[in-house]
Amino acid sequence: MNAVTDVKTNPAITDKDLERDSTATPFSTFFWAALKEDWATAEAQFADNIEWDMMPNNQIRKGKADVFVFLKASKNASQKEPIPISNRADKEWGIWEYWNVGTIDKGIVEFAKQSKWPFPADVRTIIGKKYKVPVCFIYHINPIGQIDLLREYTDTACVMSQFK
Repeated sequence: MNAVTDVKTNPAITDKDLERDSTATPFSTFFWAALKEDWATAEAQFADNIEWDMMPNNQIRKGKADVFVFLKASKNASQKEPIPISNRADKEWGIWEYWNVGTIDKGIVEFAKQSKWPFPADVRTIIGKKYKVPVCFIYHINPIGQIDLLREYTDTACVMSQFK
């Protein structure tokens, strides 16, 4: 199976893969653990030399320490109610796609510094606002089953337009 192109044609894929707390793939295991702040489980899904590429603004984070500082800031930026769309992986590559739905929280101040997205000048003005943004991750799995390369595609223009 090719995780990216065979998504709709593989009869072995079920809706259970999209359920909250799914451990069907390394990324879903990471995602749901991080949402619950189970950082040990989340971190175990990543290789020590993980590279996280933020495609919308060309930022690259390397190594668990750098990645997890950013992830914790992201987690605390809003109260999230994610809606999974795709969760597929083969032995080498995977895809996780979801609607990031939530309400901006006071942690947005730190996230704005970390992400370098084009937030309003006074980011505190968006605390309490709701948002919905599509996000897609394409990732590589190393021979021991950990994610060692991740590319994140977030429609930052879509989310920023919701705060005007």
